[in-house]
Amino acid sequence: MKKKQKILLMIMSLFVSVFALGGTVTTYAASKTTTVALNTNASYLVKGETTTLKVKGTSKKATWKTSNKRVATVSSKGKVKAVGYGSTYISATVDKKTYKCKVTVVNPAKITLEPSKPFIIVDGDSVSLNPKGYSAATIKKLGITYKTSKNSGANVSKSGEVTATKAGKFDVTAYVHGKKGKTIEMKAVVYPGFKEPELKMHASEGNQVFAPFADDFFALYDDVNVSSSNEDVVKVEKNLKLLLDDSEYGSEYDYCGGLFVESLKEGTAIISVTIQGVTEDLTVIVGDGREKLAPVDAVKNNDFTGYEGNPLTTLQWVRNFIDTNNLMSDTLSDREKITIIQNYFNQTFNQNPNGGTYTKTISRILFDGVFNSDNDCSSYAETMCFLLECIDIEVYFSEGSADVGNNEWRGHAWNKVKADGKWYYIDAYWNAYRNNFDYFMSETLWDNHRLEDEGYYAELGYDSYVPYSNDLN
Repeated sequence: MKKKQKILLMIMSLFVSVFALGGTVTTYAASKTTTVALNTNASYLVKGETTTLKVKGTSKKATWKTSNKRVATVSSKGKVKAVGYGSTYISATVDKKTYKCKVTVVNPAKITLEPSKPFIIVDGDSVSLNPKGYSAATIKKLGITYKTSKNSGANVSKSGEVTATKAGKFDVTAYVHGKKGKTIEMKAVVYPGFKEPELKMHASEGNQVFAPFADDFFALYDDVNVSSSNEDVVKVEKNLKLLLDDSEYGSEYDYCGGLFVESLKEGTAIISVTIQGVTEDLTVIVGDGREKLAPVDAVKNNDFTGYEGNPLTTLQWVRNFIDTNNLMSDTLSDREKITIIQNYFNQTFNQNPNGGTYTKTISRILFDGVFNSDNDCSSYAETMCFLLECIDIEVYFSEGSADVGNNEWRGHAWNKVKADGKWYYIDAYWNAYRNNFDYFMSETLWDNHRLEDEGYYAELGYDSYVPYSNDLN
């Protein structure tokens, strides 16, 4: 018989014998290795408190020892008692192996609470109390609890997050294992939004105003988050102010007291400002609030979307005047184009056919002529700037004084234009009321004019041509 068959017969014979005797077969699995360790490697106690340490993974007796009896003692059964402040190691020795637990005896009166914010916003995000010098894991092991007083709307969670539903000062007291620690004072304040919930602005480029928070409110600069519903209309920046030491808010932080709002073009934008989870809106109305191209661009593009009434009539008239006289074409020289405009001023001076229907600078000059006011010279100079910019001829607004006779000098305004590559002076108003071209296209300034300042109209600090769209009325 083969060897494998003999072995198989022997096994079968063994099973038959066992069952014949009424026995059972028992199989054994490999035994697991049990880890021996203390039930914790770190413990926090207050003075007089006890805790019991245990060695897991063995039934053998352990020998207990403390490294500093002035901090904590330990009994032969692992019962630890806190007797003084500080740290010590409690060791357990089993089978010549030693296992340690760090025991820290905490003085609750020495735990310093440092809130993450100097104040909290009512109905806003929570503020963390942040016990100084302890990690989040350590704080959890410490078992710190909190209580508030003096403000029924103030609450503290188990994890030390403070919230408030009512404004006012309040106290927060920390407890470690039921033992009272330090008390700190906190303040809950209402985020009041803006001093004026609606801001009206001129449409000129670079026009910037300050929009303060209401009630002299200051927020932490990093807490202020700003968004705009229309960034093409306004640009917004947070204002920065560092408060002094006597401030009730504290001086170690940078504070924001409002926004710098800059208008870019006409239209409306809703500025939303969120501080610690609470959002307030500021409505910014630029011009008449309707989004549109600036007047010069509207004429150039022949797009008057958003305009209505007299402003629309004025801009459409300007475009028609330009097209009728071919002022955008290359068939005419710059001098010829400027001559056409000056000739129109001369012909319409002081006619007033509309009886004062058009009262704003540009429309009044274009439709009614002069009203014999003291500002007519600047009105003509401004209108000349507007028309020439519409046809891409460089033009300055010039201001200073002029001798009106008998060496009497009065404030006066005129233009300087770049025609066909050269700069010339033009006094459109004096030409118009004299109905001649005596002050037209001069390379040098006349003796009876004294220049004080000149430059592009908008760069001289004026509100461009349309502080509000009805400036063309």
